[in-house]
Amino acid sequence: MDDAEDVRTRWRDGLTHLASRAYRAASATPVPDERGLRWRIDPRPAFAIGVVLVFALVAAWLILRPDSHPMPTVRVVERDVPRVVVHVTGAVESPGVMTLEGGSRVVDAVEAAGGLTPEADQSAINLARIVGDGEQIYVPLLGEGGQGRVNLNRATSAELEGLPGIGPVLAERIVADRNENGPFTALDDLSRVPGIGDAMISEIASMASV
Repeated sequence: MDDAEDVRTRWRDGLTHLASRAYRAASATPVPDERGLRWRIDPRPAFAIGVVLVFALVAAWLILRPDSHPMPTVRVVERDVPRVVVHVTGAVESPGVMTLEGGSRVVDAVEAAGGLTPEADQSAINLARIVGDGEQIYVPLLGEGGQGRVNLNRATSAELEGLPGIGPVLAERIVADRNENGPFTALDDLSRVPGIGDAMISEIASMASV
């Protein structure tokens, strides 16, 4: 026997031996003759092995498929922001009705109206005050304060008495009302004070502010 034939024989015997060991492991029965072995596995263990392999492949596919771990969906919830509508008039660049966010201040309303004009009397209004919905904000001109314009939310009883038709009793009622119910947001709010009607409000409109 030449060397090549000897190598082939040893390879065949080795493979036959390995096949025999695999057969015994799978079927738990020995092989009668390892030489001339024809690979055969008992159907029952072969079926069991096949089922295990199928389950393993399915599990691997479920784990490794691209959409097995989808990214969580981020939902943006828009919250309603409270708004207030105010009427800005007087010495501003663009008087009109403005819509602002809740909690805005007079300075925000003035800026929304284009800002103050050069003739505006900035000291006559409280720019830091929080505005209320439906409020009218009047920015007086320089010199209007000297002509008798009185701020109803800041004036003392004595200053209120300087307005036409407002005596000591009505002045005290105005002060008591704003302390109890909050500041006046428009001149028309004076009508909530007992004893003050539309006629009186029209009479003092050119001399009062809020």
